[in-house]
Amino acid sequence: MTVPQRIPVPARCTPSTWSIRPIGTDTPSELVVGAEFTARRLEPDLVWVEVRGEIDIRNARALYSFTHRQLDGARRVALDLAAVEFFGAVGLAVLDDLDERVRDLNARWAFLSGRPVQRLLRVADAAVAARSYKTREGVLAALSLP
Repeated sequence: MTVPQRIPVPARCTPSTWSIRPIGTDTPSELVVGAEFTARRLEPDLVWVEVRGEIDIRNARALYSFTHRQLDGARRVALDLAAVEFFGAVGLAVLDDLDERVRDLNARWAFLSGRPVQRLLRVADAAVAARSYKTREGVLAALSLP
């Protein structure tokens, strides 16, 4: 078995301050009962909110609060629900509230949905269901500047 060796860095080298990936402190994240939310700015006015886990009565209010905090300064919001394993009916209320808030701000939003979300969208408001996409590219295309 081979053990990887660390390569020593010369003392005169300084770490780069620029990175394509957001710095940890630049990426808001929240861990709640049953779910994790992460947000990152892809562009100055575009925020990508990723949700993992289950959305139910225990954490829907936290998702509501987290997504609304991310609207500050954003004109476009992408909500990634592809990694959601369970999406309760209370999640539809969060999506409805987000839709209303985004309209009030004269912004745009779309979301990436996996199978649990798609199942529930059958009974959702048509305006919310129309914002659902099955690919990341579809979400970004929907939010691209006109």
